[in-house]
Amino acid sequence: MCSDIITVDPNENFWKALVGLAQTLSPVWLACSGGIDSIWLFHFFKHIAAIEVRPVFFDHPGVYLQERAAALVVMRSENGVVVDFSKEEMFTVWGAQRKDRCYRCKRHLFERLIQFAGDSVTLCDGTHVDDSPERRPGMRALTELGVISPLRLCGWNKEMIRNAAREAGLKAWNQPARACLAVEGKLG
Repeated sequence: MCSDIITVDPNENFWKALVGLAQTLSPVWLACSGGIDSIWLFHFFKHIAAIEVRPVFFDHPGVYLQERAAALVVMRSENGVVVDFSKEEMFTVWGAQRKDRCYRCKRHLFERLIQFAGDSVTLCDGTHVDDSPERRPGMRALTELGVISPLRLCGWNKEMIRNAAREAGLKAWNQPARACLAVEGKLG
């Protein structure tokens, strides 16, 4: 797993910066939630940067059905890794208290992946510059665990990702952005 501090020149072209960073990270295991950010980043790593990448999906009850379906298509077609989490396990992690719920969850998911993946790969996710740490407290767990967010490091925002995904012909380029069901209070 990559734990070195990574810096990217902000004056570089966004594409060039992302290709350059990707080449320093390979081999990568990329957390793919089923949302367009991580799905497009997987496409980018595999088809544009041409690095060794394996998709990973955290299957837990907080994932929207549409995103689960999209992620599982990628997992099946790309020899992906599905890490299962039971409803009981996740309800314990989320707890009754909302404060730090995202942090606890993200930390729990990635700690399991770290145990499974070992040190031979770099763990990445699809966080981008429009993802605010104030709105997404799970980002703190990513930093603590050494998970790399290439889109964020290279200055990519949601509009850039959507445009690139549309140009690449990805079906879900305009799907709505969603937090997980636990955050949105939609779990039964």
